[in-house]
Amino acid sequence: MIYTRTPIDTSLPVTLAEVKAHTRLDSAFEDSLLGNFIRAVALEIEDLCGLALLATTIVTTSDACPGVALELPVGPVASNAAVTVVALAEDGTAAAVTAYWLEAGRYPVVHLTDTPDHRIRVTYVAALASTAAALPADLRHAIADQVCRFDWQRGGVDDRGPAQSAHTARVVARYRRPRL
Repeated sequence: MIYTRTPIDTSLPVTLAEVKAHTRLDSAFEDSLLGNFIRAVALEIEDLCGLALLATTIVTTSDACPGVALELPVGPVASNAAVTVVALAEDGTAAAVTAYWLEAGRYPVVHLTDTPDHRIRVTYVAALASTAAALPADLRHAIADQVCRFDWQRGGVDDRGPAQSAHTARVVARYRRPRL
């Protein structure tokens, strides 16, 4: 399954002031760099956890005929979310699928009432929080902590340690999708 993310809410998931307080930086000299670190860390956490921290349009395409249920790769999805489902024929044409229902929540699933003969493309909006301030405190702190680690270890000074701070790794583990 492949998918793309297009942020609807492009604000930072953690404010620059929060990160500067956490990293104990007080000059405006590195604000741009810290903003880039925040974006990079947020994308990494979203990818590792299958989350959309803030409102994001997700377009996912199944690799083959998905059967009657297609697990969506990014959540959570609200129960009233608008979802578009299309079947993709071999020649590239798309036909709307109307016989489906959405199982919303952290691990969303599109249930098809008939088994399709083609790949399926699903477009939907996922978001953990409506604003950056509404994100869970542990995720906000994990982002700030990882940005701090990026700032301290610029240029690969100590590449022998783990890539994530211990706190960020624990938070990511809590939000990851369980797999058997």
